[in-house]
Amino acid sequence: AVVSTQSTGWCGCDGEDSVPTRLQNRIPAIKVACRKGPMCHLVNLMHELFPGHFSFLPQSWSIPSQYAAFCHFVFTQKHTPKDQYFILKPDEGSQGDGIYLFKNPMDLTPGTMSRNSVVQRYIGNPLLIDGFKFDFRLYVLISNLDPLEAYLCNEGLARFCTQKYESPSSKNACKTYMHLTNYSLNKLSEDFVRSEHDNQGSKRTLSSVMALLKAAGHDIDRLWRVIKDVVFKTLICIAPLTKVEQLNLERGTTDVQHFHLLGFDILLDDQLNPYLLEINGFPSMRIDYELIDEESSTKTIVTSPVDAKVKKEALRGALHILFKRRPDESYCQIVGPEIAEESRQFLVFEECRNLYTMFLKKSSLRKGSMLGSSGFRSFVRTCRVLDILPTVTNADLDLLYISICHQSDIVKCLTFLSFYRLILTLAVRKFPELSLYEALKGFLDRCFENVAVANRG
Repeated sequence: AVVSTQSTGWCGCDGEDSVPTRLQNRIPAIKVACRKGPMCHLVNLMHELFPGHFSFLPQSWSIPSQYAAFCHFVFTQKHTPKDQYFILKPDEGSQGDGIYLFKNPMDLTPGTMSRNSVVQRYIGNPLLIDGFKFDFRLYVLISNLDPLEAYLCNEGLARFCTQKYESPSSKNACKTYMHLTNYSLNKLSEDFVRSEHDNQGSKRTLSSVMALLKAAGHDIDRLWRVIKDVVFKTLICIAPLTKVEQLNLERGTTDVQHFHLLGFDILLDDQLNPYLLEINGFPSMRIDYELIDEESSTKTIVTSPVDAKVKKEALRGALHILFKRRPDESYCQIVGPEIAEESRQFLVFEECRNLYTMFLKKSSLRKGSMLGSSGFRSFVRTCRVLDILPTVTNADLDLLYISICHQSDIVKCLTFLSFYRLILTLAVRKFPELSLYEALKGFLDRCFENVAVANRG
């Protein structure tokens, strides 16, 4: 929906606050980066550049494209435990649909190989409360995409399985209510417990679980700092691709500020290490449920106290930020105009995006989110790539362009991720002795220096 701020006075909006003409409660392009496949791919790309900083995602493979690499990992890695299980998630699946556990790559069903999915290492040592596995649903507001501005709600949901946890085995791997925390699945269990209290039942508040962990002697302040870091780094990963995909959608609508409320699903292991399970691009904000009388089969709509408390607070706080341009006690800022010095290195992916979009307008393709051959040639000339790499010829660059285009199944243009792979290939060729990050950063710096010279000329 699009809301005109000129005729709406939500959250006490007054003339002193700088509010755009219209607010739209969707960033349409974000659905691409929030799909399981692209999201895992983006985080894995950053993990390659910064191995010690992006290990919060369980090891992942895209299926079917990385099936061979997955098999190689399982059958050749000596450190893979014999009892290690994996979990398959359809790329565009939701509400637990199509998810299952397996141990051997040969166990993947034929239907799996015909659609895009993600395979992840199953976290077999989750933190348990009263013997039950659970995860957190966190609410993250992206109040502005470019420049990126995002906030994390201090309250959230804890969603519990309805069957006590056991380590996965051939006997219990199929037990959905034991291994999957999805509310949409567990609410169907006869053991699902609804409660009027936010610290009891199969769905609780985040704060109540944090209080329980604190009472057990855990360092909750440290845990929350690490969770915020996971959210920050994930947003840094997905924002550049989202900005590129959004280019086509925002033309002619510059007076609209897009915002989006995301659902981050976080699992804790028994050492309180948080893992990002997935991002829900359209989290349910429903606060009621259907209660069915078994005798009469009549349905009654009942409000869930836990959902009402958490989701109303998430929405109220989000609207306060959007109209007052500052958070209240319900949210904390995750990404803002100022990035900490130690985190600025993570913006290298954003630098690639800046370079990519610089040449999109010079592309011969009408579709603005892809770089055509003319845009690529302009990049080569303006950035003086042949001067950066004296041993490379135009013919070499053309072959590299064609090869990478074919790898992405788009024969005539470079997507943003294809362009990133091309830049990284050239960077490693230029600086083979450096780490991947140092090589990429060094190559990008040379490119931007040459662009500045060209602009002055």
